[in-house]
Amino acid sequence: MIQRIQSVFLVLAIISTVLLFFFPIAMYYGDYNTIKFFIFDLKDSVPDSKPLYNQYFVLPLLLLNLAAAGLSFYALISFKIMRKQMQMIKYAIFSVILLIAAVFFFYTDHIAKTVNVEAKYEFGVFLPLITLVFLVLATRSIQRDINLIRSADRLR
Repeated sequence: MIQRIQSVFLVLAIISTVLLFFFPIAMYYGDYNTIKFFIFDLKDSVPDSKPLYNQYFVLPLLLLNLAAAGLSFYALISFKIMRKQMQMIKYAIFSVILLIAAVFFFYTDHIAKTVNVEAKYEFGVFLPLITLVFLVLATRSIQRDINLIRSADRLR
């Protein structure tokens, strides 16, 4: 049934992955560069400055975010098969965990060392964490439904 609570959690997870395209993850204010770190690009606000990285530098982040959104959407439309839905959500959780680890442990530190300033985190850094919370809540709701169906089968 599409009107279950895990469908609401999955829609909220999809919305938070889509919002990550609109909000920057971090800002770097250096002497020669002012960089906005988005999930899909590094935008330098200083005119006529040479780019620090090519456009493929953040491609893994983009692919992980698209994978999380796609798997969440596929889990949303496969509501009739709860085991498959649970498996897709677990893959999406793994994708979001990889995204969070890459952002916090590699990208922000690497860019900060290149620009020689510390990162000032923006709202976008919290969106993968919010996505992770919604996916975990959806997993718990599906597991509750599976347990309810099992208990009803035992009563027959």
